[in-house]
Amino acid sequence: MRWFLLLGLLSMSGCEMLGLDEGGGGGGGGGPVKKAKAPGEAGGSPITRLDRAIAEQEDYVYNPIGKRDPFRSFLAMGERGVEDETPRTPLQRYEIDEYRLVGIIWGIDRPRALVEDPDSVGHVMEIGTYIGKNWGKVTQITSSEVVVTEEYQTIDGELVVNPIRMVLPVNGNGDQ
Repeated sequence: MRWFLLLGLLSMSGCEMLGLDEGGGGGGGGGPVKKAKAPGEAGGSPITRLDRAIAEQEDYVYNPIGKRDPFRSFLAMGERGVEDETPRTPLQRYEIDEYRLVGIIWGIDRPRALVEDPDSVGHVMEIGTYIGKNWGKVTQITSSEVVVTEEYQTIDGELVVNPIRMVLPVNGNGDQ
């Protein structure tokens, strides 16, 4: 009998904490609802500085737009790690201007371009291929040129898009 009484008291106090006794489907009686007194009301404790600070912060919403990530070290923002220095693909071993455009296959579904690196090794590119150390991406291949786009952020956080054109030489000597 004591267990049932104890269990009944615990379940009633749990329902009150969940707010189920306010006529919203708690299954309990429809007795009068007692409201807790707010701090500072008559008969309650006086408002403390902590209570005022909490009340001021209730409507505050953090907006991260335009702010740096607080969990990233500001010291590491300007430096590159060792993992960033290793080339991801063979085309990312050299700068874009060190590659020479040799030929373009045009008139097919997926046009391709052939570039030669400083070691005279040929590489085939298509749209979406990464080239260069600054993560340039091939965005356009026409009958006479290849457009590589590099994107980077300035110190102010502005996104800068830099299109680089690799033009197919007119004669076979590499001259334009």
